[in-house]
Amino acid sequence: MSTATAARPVTETSAAVPARRSRTFRVDRRLISGTVGFAVLLLVWTGLALLRPALFPTPAAVLGAFVDDRALIAANTAATVRIAAAGWLAGNVVALAAAGLVVLVPRLESFVLRIAAIVSFLPVLAIGPVLYVLLDGDAPKIVVASLGVVLTTVVGALVGLRSVSPAVLDVVRAAGGGCGAQLRFARLRASLPSVLASLRIAGPAAVLGAIIGEYLGGSDGLGPAMMTAQQQLQVPRTWALALAATAVAGIAYALPALVNRVTSPWTRTVSASSVTVGSTGAAGHRVGLLGLAGGFVASVVVMIAAWWAAVELFDLSSFVAKTPDDVVRYLLTGDDAAAHRAEVFGALGQTLSSAAVGYLAGTAVALVLVTAFVRFPALEYVMMPPAIVLQSVPLGVFTPVFMIIFGRGLFTAAFICAAVTFFPTLVMTLAAVRAVPSSITDVFAVSGASALRTFVGAQLPAALPALLAAARIAVPAAVVGALLVEWLATGTGIGYLMLRATTTFSYDQLWAAVVVCTGTMIVAYTIVSALESTVFARMGE
Repeated sequence: MSTATAARPVTETSAAVPARRSRTFRVDRRLISGTVGFAVLLLVWTGLALLRPALFPTPAAVLGAFVDDRALIAANTAATVRIAAAGWLAGNVVALAAAGLVVLVPRLESFVLRIAAIVSFLPVLAIGPVLYVLLDGDAPKIVVASLGVVLTTVVGALVGLRSVSPAVLDVVRAAGGGCGAQLRFARLRASLPSVLASLRIAGPAAVLGAIIGEYLGGSDGLGPAMMTAQQQLQVPRTWALALAATAVAGIAYALPALVNRVTSPWTRTVSASSVTVGSTGAAGHRVGLLGLAGGFVASVVVMIAAWWAAVELFDLSSFVAKTPDDVVRYLLTGDDAAAHRAEVFGALGQTLSSAAVGYLAGTAVALVLVTAFVRFPALEYVMMPPAIVLQSVPLGVFTPVFMIIFGRGLFTAAFICAAVTFFPTLVMTLAAVRAVPSSITDVFAVSGASALRTFVGAQLPAALPALLAAARIAVPAAVVGALLVEWLATGTGIGYLMLRATTTFSYDQLWAAVVVCTGTMIVAYTIVSALESTVFARMGE
């Protein structure tokens, strides 16, 4: 007996050694793969610098700019980080509170999501001057930074808060707990993976929002610094500042992922229902569609009332700030309303064509990467750094470069739209694929199914709700991307129409274009939500 007792520790230690070696190997493999990814980026960058030296400085030149201008870069980076952090915090606090309210009062879901969508879809470059009239100091920039955060976090938080197992909720109810106890003891813990996944997207969005806010006004931050460097033809300094912005956004992306590893070790085995939003079952589907219609109407009424109240309460100049009545007169009842509608909606058609091509391309790229990452896990650590860079890079800075390389046509617009839409689809779909319970994949494994067959038959269908949830973010983002490239490069579409209206003081046309553009994104969001409700109902059945 003593021999067996003495032998047991030896056996356990012997078994633990391979486990530790395996963990060490995985860590080393990830480190090596990540290093390879950055090496590939450097090689591509160097090649482009050799081919087009006027557009692409060499890595050595950019490193020299970092050293020579380190004080300038550090000061402006700190200013942008301050604005981005404040916007990230404000937007996420509002989003998490809204998601918690929806869980406690489910009837408010459609209304809350629609308000979040409207807030996120406002064309920032068009409403920026109004914000600077209403607010003082850094407040306008903080508001702009927070706008791109709200919808992403609301959607992710709702996905997570509803991912808790019904059996767990039954236990809380049996113990006498109400909705508050369910939220505190069950839903919050279950929501961590999805909430942190959405925060990974929100971080870079807040950084880019802060930079755009800096473009609109102010002299501090990476936005004005990059604009000044471009005007002075300081190409290496421009790239150094852009890479500083990319590094900040990359850190904002990586921190929630690190927290997720520490706080959510069960992520890989969480139920597939963790990626669903909305009711299931036929009855739930009917209620969901009615809720969508009611929420759409209610949210539009609330936003119109808030718009009218803001104009009246702040006593804004009637020359700049237009009321809903002014927009109706411009588009519907005025003498030249027909000509105005033709101009505005004709420009909108150009924008939507670019956005549609970009969204489809971005989604296709995201699904290809998800398939590759699942089939060959090491590829994630090679390919994810370029994906993060593409998401984090301030595209407003490099849009003129893309225009010079690819021209002013549809390809440039589609490329920008794809760049700003594929990342939410990649992150949320990959998280959902990996959340498929091992009990399901084990059935495929014992049946002799290949890894590809398991992915197509089990993991990809389970990720469909996440794909649709990502579409809520990506479809409007495609329109925003099209507006961006129209503002900065192509000179076509409703984006350029708004820019021209601003420079020519045609504020009636500007407000009409903002209303039409925002309304179009709300309609697109509603269509995706209706499709999402249909899929959820059928999956529930």
